[in-house]
Amino acid sequence: MTTTLSPRTPGLALPHGLPGILTSEARLMARNPALVVWVAALPLIASIVLGAIPATTRPVADLDGSSWFTAYQPILVMFSAVLLSVQILPDVLTRYREMGILRRLRTTPASPAALLAAQVILCLAVEVVVVAAMVGVPAAFGAPLPRNGIGFVLALAFAVAAMLSIGMVLASAFRSNKIAAAVGTVLFFALQFFAGLWIPRASMPGWLRGISDGTPSGSAVGALTSAIDGGWPSLLHLGVLAAWTVVLAAVSVRVFRWE
Repeated sequence: MTTTLSPRTPGLALPHGLPGILTSEARLMARNPALVVWVAALPLIASIVLGAIPATTRPVADLDGSSWFTAYQPILVMFSAVLLSVQILPDVLTRYREMGILRRLRTTPASPAALLAAQVILCLAVEVVVVAAMVGVPAAFGAPLPRNGIGFVLALAFAVAAMLSIGMVLASAFRSNKIAAAVGTVLFFALQFFAGLWIPRASMPGWLRGISDGTPSGSAVGALTSAIDGGWPSLLHLGVLAAWTVVLAAVSVRVFRWE
């Protein structure tokens, strides 16, 4: 009697060497002072201060009935996400390209794709931890939690995906670390402006808010704000974020250079 073996369906294979590279990159990232201070500590401290002051948690007419805390919580979330994506991520990958690390990885059993995957995974992990702290710690001092937690997580997922896509374009398009850093700095301030860092979106004139809605940071803050206020992120904001993510991801794949 013969037995017929059905062919195995290949599973989703992880890039070779990912666990080791992930561990190594995590250690290096933890030693990065810019990451610790600007991405994590600064927005967290600002959230705690805003949440601990009773006056900043009261509704303000000039902010469409929102408080200063609820107006700036999504802005601070995007401060962290934008800085991580347009400064930290491109800086690491462009330096590795200049040092020939990406090229040398192609001659080892470890896959160069594992390094890219490790960076994206670490950025996601850092952002999740930072946002969880920015939401949870102020709540311990009496600040309100987002009224729609599921909507907040949904908006955050779309927002972080769009920001990481921007970072990958910077890391892919520029061979020079200095040029990528300069462009990233300009983008950081532009994205923060449309996110409402200097003029909250609720205080923007209609034409400026309309422009903000078309930007990834403006739509991200709009989506997060809706969830914080108890609603669902609008299809407009999620659609804008999805469109930016798809287009920029395609661009980064097309222009990426290993050396």
